[in-house]
Amino acid sequence: MNDACDPARLAALARAGDLAALDGLVRCQEARLLAVGHRHCRTACEAEDAVQDALEAAGNHLGDYRGDAPLEAWVGRMVARACGRIRRGRKNDPALHVHEETPSDLDPERRTLAVELAEALARLPAADRVLLQLDAEGWTGPEIAASLEVRPDAVRARLVRARRKLTEIVDGRHTSLG
Repeated sequence: MNDACDPARLAALARAGDLAALDGLVRCQEARLLAVGHRHCRTACEAEDAVQDALEAAGNHLGDYRGDAPLEAWVGRMVARACGRIRRGRKNDPALHVHEETPSDLDPERRTLAVELAEALARLPAADRVLLQLDAEGWTGPEIAASLEVRPDAVRARLVRARRKLTEIVDGRHTSLG
């Protein structure tokens, strides 16, 4: 692997607030970010706009990157959110570029479910959370494997275990509450 594309190096640069992390990300992961855009946007042009918007937002909020997930996954979520804003016609509202839906934005039933799920996810090991997050974002097994530098069959097995752990945590909460 090219040293400039080393995920650990890019993550360290990002955590330090160095914009070189985004430059490296674009050079090494542009196709993957565009693929996220193509999955979430309606047109190729919108996907390109979403990637550009996400990179701008990432540059403005690089200090917020905690390193809990790969840098490309963090920016990939921004791309997906940018596609949503584009679909809703709200692309240029800067206040929306880093907004995460919070439990208070949801109706009471969904809020309870969101809080329970967040608590259950927080109890999982970080590696399991990353796998589930990338899977939920629509990454394929081979894409996840390449990002995490593991074999695709290992990704499948780890996803099965992570989902099982999450289910056990959620089921355990409901049986102890019931």
